[in-house]
Amino acid sequence: MFLLSYHLDAAHLVVELGEVVDLDNEAAIEREIVRLLPCCGPRAIIVHIRTPLLTPRALGLLLRVRGEAEERGVSTAVVAGHDKARQVLGAAGLHRVLRVAATLPGAELRSRGCRPEPEAARNAKSGGRRGAPPPAGAPLRPLGPYADTSRPRFPGER
Repeated sequence: MFLLSYHLDAAHLVVELGEVVDLDNEAAIEREIVRLLPCCGPRAIIVHIRTPLLTPRALGLLLRVRGEAEERGVSTAVVAGHDKARQVLGAAGLHRVLRVAATLPGAELRSRGCRPEPEAARNAKSGGRRGAPPPAGAPLRPLGPYADTSRPRFPGER
């Protein structure tokens, strides 16, 4: 089994998965991806899914690879360029767990823990009143992958 892999930069290793994962090739694909983890020393691995068909075996494979990578201190992200593949990952509830993105630059950001920007924020940056800096003394929003959930919540307070 040969998987195309390349370094996006010093910290990101991209592994392209161009075929449907089934019973015959599942173990070989998993061995190949896990084999790339220790020798390359990346801080993040991005699995680029090139096929629109994601089988249950592919989902299991992605979760096992994520587990192996997390044990070694390597973060993971998944690029699913096809709408069907993203729909399957979303329906399985794995969109956040696997840090799924539609593009390679998006997956690079997700592997660093950045959340995708909401559409309104992107539009505001292009100009207009919403793009103005916050007023002095306004609290800054926390940044990070779990910024909304990591703040303590108290009833009646925002």
